[in-house]
Amino acid sequence: MNDEKRTGITGSLLKGVTRKSVEALARSFGIQPNDRAWVTMDVGASLAGVSIKVATEFFRVVPEVAQHLENEDLRQWAEVGRRIALDNAEEANQFFHTSAQTLASVPVHLRTQLIALCGKQIVLSPSTALSTFYTAPKTIEKLGESEATDKLFNIAVAVANRSVKHSTEVLAAAPNAIAALTQLEANFAYQNPTIIKQALELAENFANRTGATAAEFLSALGEGLSFIKTSGEARLLYEQTSSFLERGGATALQYFRAAKSVMEQSDAASFEKWNFVTKRVAEEGNALVYDFLKLTPKVMSALSANQRRIIGAKQRTPEHSLAVIKSVLEMTEELADNSVYVALECFKSAPRALAAASLEQFQAWARAGAGLHRQDRRRAQAYYALESKSSQESLRAARGGLALESISHLLRLYVEGLTGRELAIAPLGAVPDESRITDGQTIHLPAMIAEFGSLEDDFRLYKVLAAHAAGQIEFGTRDVGSSPLRAALQDVDEFFSSQDESQSRMVDSEEVEIPEDYIPRKRLRPTLVEEHFDAADFKLVLSRFPNPGLATRIFTTLENGRIDYRLRKSYRGIRRDLNFVRARLIDNRPPVTSLPVDQLLYELLFQITLCGGVIDPVARKAYGEIIGEFHRIIEQCIYHEESSVADTLVATKRVYALLQSPRNEENTEAETDDKEQADEKNESDDSQESSGDQQQQAVEKQQSQTNPFNQWTEETDDTLPDETEMLSEMLQAERPEQDLQEGDQAFFYDEWDRELGDYRAKWCRVIQRENRRGMRDFVEQVRARYSGVISSIKHQFQMLRPESLRKIKGELDGEEFDLQAVIDRHVDLRTTGRPTDRVYIRRIRRERDVAVSFLLDMSSSTARTITRHPNQPYTRPGQKIIDIEKQGLVLMSEALEAVGDAYSISGFTSEGRRNVKYFIVKQFGERYTPEVERRIGGITYHNNTRLGAAIRHCAAQLEKQSARTKLLIILSDGRPYDHDYGDSRYAREDTKMALRQAKTQGMTPFCITIDRDSEAELKDLYGEVGYTIIDDIMSLPERLPGIYRRLTT
Repeated sequence: MNDEKRTGITGSLLKGVTRKSVEALARSFGIQPNDRAWVTMDVGASLAGVSIKVATEFFRVVPEVAQHLENEDLRQWAEVGRRIALDNAEEANQFFHTSAQTLASVPVHLRTQLIALCGKQIVLSPSTALSTFYTAPKTIEKLGESEATDKLFNIAVAVANRSVKHSTEVLAAAPNAIAALTQLEANFAYQNPTIIKQALELAENFANRTGATAAEFLSALGEGLSFIKTSGEARLLYEQTSSFLERGGATALQYFRAAKSVMEQSDAASFEKWNFVTKRVAEEGNALVYDFLKLTPKVMSALSANQRRIIGAKQRTPEHSLAVIKSVLEMTEELADNSVYVALECFKSAPRALAAASLEQFQAWARAGAGLHRQDRRRAQAYYALESKSSQESLRAARGGLALESISHLLRLYVEGLTGRELAIAPLGAVPDESRITDGQTIHLPAMIAEFGSLEDDFRLYKVLAAHAAGQIEFGTRDVGSSPLRAALQDVDEFFSSQDESQSRMVDSEEVEIPEDYIPRKRLRPTLVEEHFDAADFKLVLSRFPNPGLATRIFTTLENGRIDYRLRKSYRGIRRDLNFVRARLIDNRPPVTSLPVDQLLYELLFQITLCGGVIDPVARKAYGEIIGEFHRIIEQCIYHEESSVADTLVATKRVYALLQSPRNEENTEAETDDKEQADEKNESDDSQESSGDQQQQAVEKQQSQTNPFNQWTEETDDTLPDETEMLSEMLQAERPEQDLQEGDQAFFYDEWDRELGDYRAKWCRVIQRENRRGMRDFVEQVRARYSGVISSIKHQFQMLRPESLRKIKGELDGEEFDLQAVIDRHVDLRTTGRPTDRVYIRRIRRERDVAVSFLLDMSSSTARTITRHPNQPYTRPGQKIIDIEKQGLVLMSEALEAVGDAYSISGFTSEGRRNVKYFIVKQFGERYTPEVERRIGGITYHNNTRLGAAIRHCAAQLEKQSARTKLLIILSDGRPYDHDYGDSRYAREDTKMALRQAKTQGMTPFCITIDRDSEAELKDLYGEVGYTIIDDIMSLPERLPGIYRRLTT
């Protein structure tokens, strides 16, 4: 092609460009061979159709770029630019302008792969392709020019065939993966110099199999492989992972992660046992083995963390941790020979069981259930899942110790004598974290303590924990709206608002790099108004901190220290017991110098606050400055006789600011440099220790319920910790727990399982909340509609009121003679010779002593409309069942107000066993006010009918009443039903058991229903306690008072 022809073609393509420029461009690529010149012309023509400016830049740079690329790569590179131009011409111009420089920085043998990768990415995401192209030199620099780098780019290309996004993640994860593999290969070069090659071949298999999981596999490699002790272990890990690829990339990836966690925290023998169990589980199907593999790292971390609880913080060693894990895996392997499902329940529940018992006690509990699978696999699963009551009792029996149940009355008297207040005692397991000590009336303590092997010492510990919990109530931890709290709220808010303004100024002045997801903290915290100050409590103040979780952790430690100080000052007689517990706390603290930096400062604060000072003299010397600051804050804010929760909050602010200050971070890092250098030789061992904090968090919730010392250190954050996933959730769909609303209280109840022949312990969560307010007009309309009926009912019920004094004739003693009896006595004396001595009249005060709870079914089925005139739906419309029931409640309230009986009104609905809603309409002792009337008006239908749990909670409230006669009246339109009830027989048997329990507790349950179609089932359900079926639901309001009158007379 001659110069004139090139110039002519170029000019025709670049219309509008000066001839001089066209001639210059034509000459610039004129030195290229004809085949490449034609490629250039062909691509240039397509670019000119998109943008003349981009095409011009292309012609300008192509001679230089052509020096780095072959014809086909050149065409692919130009195509990438063309597609970018379709989206953004400026981006395309920049791409062509920088291409020569970028490609020059990429090794020759990698350029084809880079262009191929970008070519695949550009189809779906131009921005991804550009990012890959621009960052390639830096990525290659990190990886180094090696065979491994070639392999990684090939893997990225293979992944891009399936997922553009994950192809970029491959290159992002590659440097860390290569670094970890290089270190591992260096360790075993004399044994196996191909560790990197084997790992990348496995990554390539992932890429060819599923694509996306290859990036995750490389990320998992990059997390570290220092736990591998021999090249044989590495080869075994790769081979076993590769074998699971046949089951899919996701399953193989989960296997790799799970195997890593087992290898990292156990030995070769334990890994072999775990591998055996894994293969047995795999025989049951992919879904089950996937969930088991996903669960394994959590269980392993929790088991490792449990060593702190089992053997004490100071004496723990890797050998003890291995013994725990090995024992659990041995039991799991043994059970897997007979039933995989039973084995998995044992494996899954081991951390919870070990959080409540020693290793020997766990083994005794596990062996006690070993024979159950031969009788009933379902019972065995419930046993090892710690769901059945017999399982929990077996674990407690293995553990021994002092049960709260046996001494609760003594502790109640002790607390009353200590504080002068009547407080109830309840076990911790009966309520979740967020409901503890919220009403100021109940102290929650561990159900069992077995810390010392001595009942006397265990009782001393119970006394201290009870006193400490009572102290939280007496010394105002839960105060609301006090002047000091209002001041603390203002102080904290102003302090962090000033920090927000400083941060905003830095952002505005571009002194700091702004993250893409940056949101000013002012927008995350609403402006304080007077209502906030009226409701000021410690939770509200903590929510004003930039990091409420960190603030809560600090506050918890400081507030427990304040309570401890106030107890010592106010009740000197308890000092000896407090010192006894403090000594135990000191014995259980870990060495400060062995902790990671992120845990070290919290441990120092804990020891200063609750242990009387930092225990380790080496730590006191090494961290003297921060220790001195902590001491000053605590002494100024907390250690005085009138200290309040507001003082603790001010101290929290100061400690928070101290921990967040850059100077403190630099000092802490400097102070730990020497220790890190000294421990370098033991780095691999220390890496296991440094993961202790994460492991501890995995069982934090369970330990807080069983380890009494954690009652002083547990966090009071409103959010619930995530629990270990349960196998039952793998096998059946279950509604997740709903978050609690402000003012909610949660209670846990057992549920009867007829097939197990046992209770499922704490199976149902009942959420108690005040019913929403409706219109008071509803009650007024009922009164107007039934005015005559209400007058009649009131008159009838007033007749039930006892007279103030009633004459009782025929008594052996009394205030006066019964003249008729005296006459009869003389007659008998003369006729029969056997006269009676009952000739007196006695006047006694006789009171009606009745308490009744009305439990209303608020399920969706009560939304049905009932009418007596189905052929006249518009002129004579019907009413919803729920509205008819509400009318009955209004009439009953009027009647009960007339007779003076104590009564409560509640409703219930459910969405699975963890979300049983219990709505308070009127409580015992609450007056029948317009507020109650509005709550009656607000009653409406919701979801399902988990009747057993609602009955148990209602009975628990009714049991607290001192009345001689206690009635529990249930208004329901049918049979119990819920999502996860299983078969209807299960629901009926649980409801029957709940009614039976109420009856044995001295109550009279009675059910009013309208479901005539299932009378046989209702007779089976309620036959033991009594029921009535109302055929005409429209008559319920008039009939309800009559039913009640018959039950109480």
